[in-house]
Amino acid sequence: MKQQVIDYKNNNYLPTSPDKKRYRVVLVHPSAGVNWSGGSEIFAIELARYLNSYFDVELLSGVDCGSFSSPSGGISRTQAFKIVRHPLISGIVNKFASHPEIVIEHFSNFLPCAIHLLTKPADLIFPCNDYGGLAMASFVRAIKGTPILFTEHVGLMGGGKSLTRNLRFHPDQLVVFSEETAAFVRSLEPNQNVTIIPNGVDVEKFTPEGNHIDFGLPKPIVLCVASLKRNSHKRIELAMQAVARLPQASLLLCGDGIDRDFFQAKGNELLGEERFRIQSFPYEQMPEVYRSADVFTLPSIDEPFGLAYVEAMASGLPVVATDDQMRRQIVGDAGIVCDVTNPDIYAAAIGEILTQYWQVKPRQNALSFSWKNISLSYRDLILDTIQNYQKIK
Repeated sequence: MKQQVIDYKNNNYLPTSPDKKRYRVVLVHPSAGVNWSGGSEIFAIELARYLNSYFDVELLSGVDCGSFSSPSGGISRTQAFKIVRHPLISGIVNKFASHPEIVIEHFSNFLPCAIHLLTKPADLIFPCNDYGGLAMASFVRAIKGTPILFTEHVGLMGGGKSLTRNLRFHPDQLVVFSEETAAFVRSLEPNQNVTIIPNGVDVEKFTPEGNHIDFGLPKPIVLCVASLKRNSHKRIELAMQAVARLPQASLLLCGDGIDRDFFQAKGNELLGEERFRIQSFPYEQMPEVYRSADVFTLPSIDEPFGLAYVEAMASGLPVVATDDQMRRQIVGDAGIVCDVTNPDIYAAAIGEILTQYWQVKPRQNALSFSWKNISLSYRDLILDTIQNYQKIK
């Protein structure tokens, strides 16, 4: 059995085997480092960085993300998306899959990642790219017996369809973001090991202090961060309608997507060009974007977690969000949750926020989601998973 060696000076667990080697943990996300707008990609990079203090960590990623990362060997969904959008290809591939870029990522990375893990065995596999990574990890587990830890990023969206599918792979440990999702899991698979751990934020990167950006908009500025796709769960139009009811507020829509032109026209219609902007920024500039606004809002529905909420709070921004269990858990006393489908109620909540000083509470609330704290929960769960496997091996 492997032993835990506790280094009290550094407050780090140093899990070792009898020959003093640390446990090897491999995270998998072939789009990590390529796509910086996806929560699961950012999750994989940040968690790998923090877990590297406790384990021998490797992240199979799309591009170099640090000394702990290695190329996955296949095609990322971001690269595949550019391929499937070609006019000669899109009409064909979209007949077979609603998200062909994800299918390409999963199939092209299956063998390279599986071969890598068979030739360089891990003590635990941590797939972060949904069912493709789970299928690959299950294949390796069938041969090597390597336990799997999986975090469900889609949650109960679509009635829990993706989560139900992922449960068929029977990960040795499943992490979810809320008690509601955990209850759903237990109702389907009573024997599934499930743990609730929220998502994390880098509170040293996202801070109220630092450089600001002049967006060329009249203040106060309401910020909404989302991918620009019509009929998505983000429901950006609701934010536009609410801000349009506030005579002196501007709306900055931060993001990009296939329906950018639609949202630009809609924003100009509701708010006018002088009070509305759509801009996209590289991920490393997002802390400046958040701290340059006055309030953050995202009226999404069935949001599995909502990383943008905690990034905004860590940057000192109060939040106006959908009134549901997850948003109440995240926002707490750092903003207002309300019926965002009622534009008058939604607008009144934003207006109330703008009359108060909120910087302290949002920052304090965000500290509970710091990656330093979240990574410790994952560290302990990984140790338990590996050591329980060793007991029954």
